[in-house]
Amino acid sequence: MHFVVKGLQFSLFGAFLVLGVNSAARAETVDMAKFTCGQLLTGSPDAIEAAVWIGGYYNGMHKNTKLDLENMKHNAEAVVAACKDNQKKAVMQTIDEMFAAGKKKKM
Repeated sequence: MHFVVKGLQFSLFGAFLVLGVNSAARAETVDMAKFTCGQLLTGSPDAIEAAVWIGGYYNGMHKNTKLDLENMKHNAEAVVAACKDNQKKAVMQTIDEMFAAGKKKKM
């Protein structure tokens, strides 16, 4: 039961973080290191899955087992704003730069 609740919370992360995933990303395997901000901002049915993966990746890197919905919303808005500034940049590169600059709270 606890796992289902976490899954729901990560789905909420997807709703906040992602405006979409380009339909070109509908292939069975997507190299998320090459997934661009432009693709993120375009929209497709795969948006939630991409956001869940990104959230899980960064939370796993930081060994974060807690979810703060307020931070999640802040981070999602910050990532979307940064992606609007440079749609050709990879989403993961954008997030890494935000962490380095201190513009993003821990997920």
